[in-house]
Amino acid sequence: MKKKQKIFEKFHSQLDLPFLETDNELLEEIFQTLEAKFGLKTNSNQKFVDLGAGNGNIVIYTALNYNIKSYGIEIVHNLINEAKIKIKSLKKEGIYNKSLLKKIKIKLGDFYLLNLKDYDFIYIYSLPSMQKFLQHVFITAKKGAIIISHKYQLEGFKYLLKDEYRLAHKNDKQEIYSFFYKKIS
Repeated sequence: MKKKQKIFEKFHSQLDLPFLETDNELLEEIFQTLEAKFGLKTNSNQKFVDLGAGNGNIVIYTALNYNIKSYGIEIVHNLINEAKIKIKSLKKEGIYNKSLLKKIKIKLGDFYLLNLKDYDFIYIYSLPSMQKFLQHVFITAKKGAIIISHKYQLEGFKYLLKDEYRLAHKNDKQEIYSFFYKKIS
């Protein structure tokens, strides 16, 4: 019976969290904001995690551009395989120092069950409909951690998170926001 329950939970998680990719052009703006306003430092001991890492773009970007430990948690095997192929390709190209590529870790897992006490920066691209399940995720984050929510504002977490900053990304079609929060307790 437990096996069937786990399969259902995994299936349900995938329905709640379809793969939504952050545009590469916006990543630079997001990370410049983290650097300027929230203390992201290159070559530091800081740790970054992408909840629902998809194909690993953000985790790879973070490690290669900031030389910090960058973790991705993903529940879909195919997306993890895609990320690992990208990393393997980067290794073969030989453009980047191998020590940078070793800072990238992408693991199979359900971030609803993850403890975030070790991470300084937590990235999430969540649909509003799944936010009601995120309470545990934010409770486990360490005090002072910065949570970045791309595109959708996090609602109902005022007792846990302080709304710090809103970054407007402007393109030809629409204005998109990234929201930055600080864990307060």
